[in-house]
Amino acid sequence: MHFEVITKDSKLTPELLNILQNEWPEAYGWLTDVMDGWSLTDFPQIVVATENNEIIGYYSLIAKELVQDNHDYTPWLGTLFVCAKYRGNHYSPILIEDACRRVKNMGYNHLYLATEHIGLYEKFGFEEIGLGLYLWGAPTKFYRKTIYTYDNHDLKIKEN
Repeated sequence: MHFEVITKDSKLTPELLNILQNEWPEAYGWLTDVMDGWSLTDFPQIVVATENNEIIGYYSLIAKELVQDNHDYTPWLGTLFVCAKYRGNHYSPILIEDACRRVKNMGYNHLYLATEHIGLYEKFGFEEIGLGLYLWGAPTKFYRKTIYTYDNHDLKIKEN
């Protein structure tokens, strides 16, 4: 599997946006908003996973989640998406593992997550650390995953 950090001008961006517009319109809207305000900082990062030149899915890393009180936790796994035709093939843990390697190599020891999907992320090593509300008032749980050491030579990540 190949991982690529994309920008507004990346070759994969139009294809990813087309997939999201059809399969996850809410994420499509968020991603287009992010791209409009893109800056050259550590976050946000949009990382696309491909295999045989096809998009399998993507994840985003963000500095702050859209929650009422995020306790200064950073970074957050903002979105995680696997294309419909690839679901059920255990790609989510591969994307999460790549996210962990990436943030560990940036010097972080934890990755945070806010989600209403109870029982899903615990399978991937996330621990519940609290309850909260999204900015729009919906309830969520906060999770944290401790990131252990990864060797840079294990990474096969192409950066643009």
